[in-house]
Amino acid sequence: MTMRRPALLGGGRRRGPGGSARAIVLLLPGGSIRSTRRPVRLAEWSLLRLRRMLAEQSADGIVTYLLRYRYRGWYAGVEAAATATDARWALAEIGRRHRDAPVVLVGNSLGGRAAVAVAGHAAVTAVAGVAPWLPPEVETASLAGRPFLVIHGSADRSEAPALWSLAFAERARADGVRTARFVVPADGHFLLRR
Repeated sequence: MTMRRPALLGGGRRRGPGGSARAIVLLLPGGSIRSTRRPVRLAEWSLLRLRRMLAEQSADGIVTYLLRYRYRGWYAGVEAAATATDARWALAEIGRRHRDAPVVLVGNSLGGRAAVAVAGHAAVTAVAGVAPWLPPEVETASLAGRPFLVIHGSADRSEAPALWSLAFAERARADGVRTARFVVPADGHFLLRR
């Protein structure tokens, strides 16, 4: 049986003077709540357009990566928070490749929960959740000292409902986290209408 490993996709464009990175954007795709299967490329697809846009329009020195998880699920068999484990690996790998570069996390759905879970990493300077899966038990402490942005469709009927991200944003704000939340009217989980 082959051991699955996470992978960082991208990172080859937009280097600053001397080939250095001024900042990193780490995109964390969605997935499933429970699954030991391989990730679905459709989950990554939701962030590929954003990755391309950032790579083309960002200032020199902004490097963008997309994380490919080992497993599709947050709960992967006996391993809880598998996607957060992979996100921690990605942050360590980015630190190895781009010493001291600040990192902004952008998580979609399940990736939003992974982003919040690893937000306390020393390199992370900001977190954004796109229709993030933030159930009531998720704590806000990891966001301390980092701005947090949430974008959610008002018609999201997935397992990552807009009411959960609203409640989380309100808790984060009450805990002193600089928080902004935007609602896209009449749009669903994938925010594809606008």
